[in-house]
Amino acid sequence: MKAAILAAGRGERLWPLAEKNPKHLLPIAGEPLLQRTVRALVQAGVRDIVMVVQFEAEKIKNFFGDGQRLGCKIRYVKQKTLGGTADAVRTCENELEGQDRFLIVYGDNYYNEKALDKFVSSSKSKDLLMGAAEVKDPSRFGTLQVRKGNIVSIREKVASGNVGVVNAGIYVLDNSIFSAIRKTRKSRRGEFELTDSLSLLLADGRRIRTIPFGKGEWVGISYPWNLLEANRSALDSDEEIRDGHTEPGVHLKGSVSLAEGSFVKSGSYIEGPVYVGEGAVVGPNAYLRPGTSLGKGAKVGAGCEVKNSIVMDDDAKIPHLCYIGDSILGNGVSLGAGTITANLKFNDSNIRSKVKGRLVDSGQRKLGAIFGDGAKTGINVSVFPGIKIGADAWIGPGAIVRADVPSKARVK
Repeated sequence: MKAAILAAGRGERLWPLAEKNPKHLLPIAGEPLLQRTVRALVQAGVRDIVMVVQFEAEKIKNFFGDGQRLGCKIRYVKQKTLGGTADAVRTCENELEGQDRFLIVYGDNYYNEKALDKFVSSSKSKDLLMGAAEVKDPSRFGTLQVRKGNIVSIREKVASGNVGVVNAGIYVLDNSIFSAIRKTRKSRRGEFELTDSLSLLLADGRRIRTIPFGKGEWVGISYPWNLLEANRSALDSDEEIRDGHTEPGVHLKGSVSLAEGSFVKSGSYIEGPVYVGEGAVVGPNAYLRPGTSLGKGAKVGAGCEVKNSIVMDDDAKIPHLCYIGDSILGNGVSLGAGTITANLKFNDSNIRSKVKGRLVDSGQRKLGAIFGDGAKTGINVSVFPGIKIGADAWIGPGAIVRADVPSKARVK
């Protein structure tokens, strides 16, 4: 069975993390999100993959190549304009020609290996299939009305506030979808939505059965804080590795993975699940708390505490006496000594963060700062909860950051 992975979108709601990087290559527990999906598909028996690309297409192509290193064959088609998910599927119609049934997978979601294996194993059914998951806030997704495992209706982007069953962005479809796409009209967002095409098939009497995903098997990634949820899910399920080096006096508790060339100095305490990437250095006397992932070459210095955070690659630095909680640091971020990310409001309410000019309830009681690639802080900088700092921005010594900082800005 062939799989088509939709990996063309820009990820504007993930600013500033996707400003310089395709959102599909953002790291989850030390591994790019899209590579996790490809690897899990291969392990489930899928060896022929089509990727639909557009934004930063060359970076994705250069990263995956022909797929040989992952044990599959990857071909690429380019979506000319970002016209929606139905338009993306239409783009790969020629590549899927001759296939009775095929997989369609959204490349910007997190799926663990168990979920994809379960879905692919169910694909022998003659029904059309859609992955489904129950979430607290369904407003970001297509919401499904399900009866006895079959979809009755699909509603795109409903109001928030109620628990709902949502579209998890993975399907087994057949060639009938292309006829439906040709009949699909633009949505209110000005895009051709795959859920609208599926609704046309439902109206024609086609049966679409749901395959439910449980907690930790799937995370829909729209906002930066969704990456933290996916990171924790991956850390909980990944196999532990111990290829790094620890000095005497290091204490490791729970599942702690140390990649090749990583080095943990004396007096450090690591409480898993934690991933320490290739060539990363921790300590001395540092404290890594659960949910933390350090990228390639990252450095966490003396007397630092890092909790439930993603620190990316390119020698991102957290020097001595810093606290980083529930935060994400992009590639090459460098923090001054004593930088603090606040992650809890005085009134204990959910943290709201600005997305495309609008304040969004993150649904998180604890959320720190989001730093774009190459951002820097001076000594003793304090950053309020939910604040985003753009790529290559510089924050001067002693600054208190209460509002988002544009890319390349200079704040005193």
